[in-house]
Amino acid sequence: MKTLLAYVELARPLNGIIAFISAWLGGMFASGKPLELFTDVKLIYVSIAALLLLSAGNAINDYCDYNIDKINRSQRPLPSGRMPQRNALIFALILIAIGIGLGTLINIYAVYIAVLVSALLVSYAIWLKRTPFVGNLVVGSLTSLTFISGGIAISSVQGTIIPAIFAFLFTTAREIVKDLEDTEGDLKDNVKTLAILNPRLAVAIALSFMVSVIIFSPMPYLYGWYTWHYLVAIVIGVDLVLIGLGIQLSRDFSKASCAFIQRWMKWDIFVGLGAIYLGTIFQR
Repeated sequence: MKTLLAYVELARPLNGIIAFISAWLGGMFASGKPLELFTDVKLIYVSIAALLLLSAGNAINDYCDYNIDKINRSQRPLPSGRMPQRNALIFALILIAIGIGLGTLINIYAVYIAVLVSALLVSYAIWLKRTPFVGNLVVGSLTSLTFISGGIAISSVQGTIIPAIFAFLFTTAREIVKDLEDTEGDLKDNVKTLAILNPRLAVAIALSFMVSVIIFSPMPYLYGWYTWHYLVAIVIGVDLVLIGLGIQLSRDFSKASCAFIQRWMKWDIFVGLGAIYLGTIFQR
């Protein structure tokens, strides 16, 4: 049982659930008929694939960040000794194989996306994470691709563009905040993130992405793409929260403060997705 729990923890199921919901909602947004596609087989396949590939990415990331996590997150399965490093790599490769295999049950474009996502996840863990700012952009792009993959499953991506943009801006901001939180371990492992090279610049860029989310958020309503239900939910549930978190970040970017901010942002992702869903379902 302890071994099983270690694998579950390695996969980080909350992140996987977010990926599953994001891909599934991507199909909902793209279809224009959310209730009719509630149990669409191809959409379920792509959502499971998104969950598995993200879980694989987390496992590979922990495999590569073993020394960093000894300092930053010593309670995780690998640095705590609850799982050998090699097992994490094997686990990740199995999940990638299943994820790509599910893509073959959908269409050729789903296979392309699965292979691209897998390559980016591996490149990020090995190399791109250690490239200032580029790694943050890659993670934001991967989140966007999750929504687009849902549209690919139903052969229509038009309705996924807005949530993909929202996810890119929001996730990139959060990733920079996470780097600010992890500077101690990154420094000792010689990882040159933007947060280490220039922490104040990292704060400024994170804040600029937060502001971009706030500026972008009312546009779908103003252009008539989403209903007022979306506007109310996004302003109260996302924009006001980001304003408060942004003020805190500008005043205090210590490890404890950034940990608090990034955790709030993780949960706020669900609010943003809910707002978009409200804006589409009430439009029908």
